[in-house]
Amino acid sequence: MAEQVKSIIEVLSKPPFNKNFNIISFDNLEPLQLLQVLNDVFAYIDPRNKMDLREETPEDMAHRMLKFLSVLKYSPACSVQEFQAGIITGEKSIVYQTLAWVLQNLENLKTRAYLGRYLVKVDVPEEILQDDEVEKINQEYLELLEEFKEVHKATDKLKSNQYTAADIKKDIQQMEQENEQLTKTIERKKARVESMANIDELLGAARSLRREQERQANIMEQRHSQKTAVQVAENKYQRLMTQLKELRAASQNMSVEKLMMKLEEEYKSTQYLVEEKLPKELAAKKKSCNNIQKVLLEPAMTEDDVEELLEKAQDLQTELNDLHQQRVSKSDNADEKLVMFRKQAMMIARKKEALAEELKECTNEWTEAENELSKKKEEMRSTGAEQVLTGPEFKKYIAMIRNKGNIYKTKRSEMADLRAEVGVLARTADILQNQYNEVKQTISHMEKERGIAGYTDTQDKLEMISVSKGETDEKKGQILEDMSDMSDKLNAMISEKKAALAPIIKELRPLRSKCNELELLHTQKKTEYDSLSASLGSNLHNLEQEVRELRETAQADESRHHYLMHSKQLLDAHQQKVDDELGIYKNSDPAVRKTSLREQYNRKILEQDNLGKALRSKQKSVREQHAPNVAQMAMWRDLQQLLSVKASILQRSSEADIGKENILIL
Repeated sequence: MAEQVKSIIEVLSKPPFNKNFNIISFDNLEPLQLLQVLNDVFAYIDPRNKMDLREETPEDMAHRMLKFLSVLKYSPACSVQEFQAGIITGEKSIVYQTLAWVLQNLENLKTRAYLGRYLVKVDVPEEILQDDEVEKINQEYLELLEEFKEVHKATDKLKSNQYTAADIKKDIQQMEQENEQLTKTIERKKARVESMANIDELLGAARSLRREQERQANIMEQRHSQKTAVQVAENKYQRLMTQLKELRAASQNMSVEKLMMKLEEEYKSTQYLVEEKLPKELAAKKKSCNNIQKVLLEPAMTEDDVEELLEKAQDLQTELNDLHQQRVSKSDNADEKLVMFRKQAMMIARKKEALAEELKECTNEWTEAENELSKKKEEMRSTGAEQVLTGPEFKKYIAMIRNKGNIYKTKRSEMADLRAEVGVLARTADILQNQYNEVKQTISHMEKERGIAGYTDTQDKLEMISVSKGETDEKKGQILEDMSDMSDKLNAMISEKKAALAPIIKELRPLRSKCNELELLHTQKKTEYDSLSASLGSNLHNLEQEVRELRETAQADESRHHYLMHSKQLLDAHQQKVDDELGIYKNSDPAVRKTSLREQYNRKILEQDNLGKALRSKQKSVREQHAPNVAQMAMWRDLQQLLSVKASILQRSSEADIGKENILIL
């Protein structure tokens, strides 16, 4: 813990926090101050967390911090309930662990928090996704998430590619040169074209051709988008068909009665959770929070105050036990019956709570399994596989993988051979280069001796210049030939397009007049349709509202009927138990009366009372003997320490005597 605190203080003392803490001052921080330090670190990661905790309730603060830590993917060492309680109370161990984890990964967590604002997916239930509009919006939302991921990756890639100023200047110069070349080319083209007689017609045809090409590109893009939409619709159809098959397979072996029984059981369990269990838990949580707030508002307690409170609690417990015994001894038969039934009701309530907890855990496990199954199916669909390979298909897939592995091994061996050959060739090239340098130096020495230094270099340069000039002349001739060929092709293409468009233009003229007539007719029909649709829509809305109200009334009456019927059945079962118990109680046979719940619970109560008395007497004796036993233990420890000291002294004296004897012998 001390090393952890040191590392936290060391990071907090540096920018951007600049907090002057030492171990003592940091350990003496109040819980609220410690939580404020944690919140300041969160505010550095995400500025939305910047606030004063005194202006926020503990519940809201804990909820916000837990949500932010879930975005950061922090997994506490304890349970979620303990972690939440520790955050509310500002427990040092939990806050220290959280601070140490966050401060170790500040930059990564800052990026993760930024991405978490946009990449946290909204969990939409399957029943809501059945709506087409909701499904469409959810699909668009997922597509935007993927687009954001790609853009963020591209941005990081651009940030990682650091271009120098020299590279940028070089690119600018190259682009300027290209711009000058393009300008000169355009001017030459204009000079060649201006001398032509039908220049305006050719330019118009070229514009028409460009428009047609753009239209063709738009049509191809629309076709691609339509194909994508069709693919999305097919995927949705396949998913819905798969769900339908699963539902049919699940309900194939179930009759209507079983299905109704299953629905009734689910309704009862849900009703119990909503009406009984959850309100109790909520009340208990509120009570716990109120108690914690009261404790936090009270001043700090010393050990004497704690001992005094413990003594008071013990006295009150003893007084409560005495009052309970008096009440049990003075209670009449009717009270005993009520006590018995109350205990029975408490046992049933505990069983119901235990079953509700088990049901909740099973439901959570089932939901997690369903989510994992849906994720696996989505992963399979994204990879292009519609189903899991089984049987011979899986064997074929394994054989294909093995063949690819063998091919990979062969290619890898070939690559190793090629690398070895490249190394040999590189070594040969180095040797030849060294030999060439030696020969060149020898030639330069000979030129100096004969007074013609630099002759070879000058000759090489002249040869290179002549070669480059020849290549440049060839490129110029080729470019001129290509430009003339391109101009001839464009002229031929323009004349062909004009010849092809002439009959189409003649056919288009009567069609335009017909199109205008049809547009007028469409406008009239659309006006009539809109008026009729508005009148029918208002009537349909009123009828739908009336049907909806009648259905809600019928559902409410039906649910009330089922609730009353179930309540009657429960009351009949309780009444039957009460009648059986009264029959056993009125029976004069002692053997039969011993089997009643009243006698059984009385015996158990008597046994527990006797056991409590024995335990209290044992507790009293332990308390009386505690102080003498502690003193005796201290005496034994002192005696043991004294004996160990004497033994060490005796051992030292014996070792000194042995040393003296050895010296005398020598």
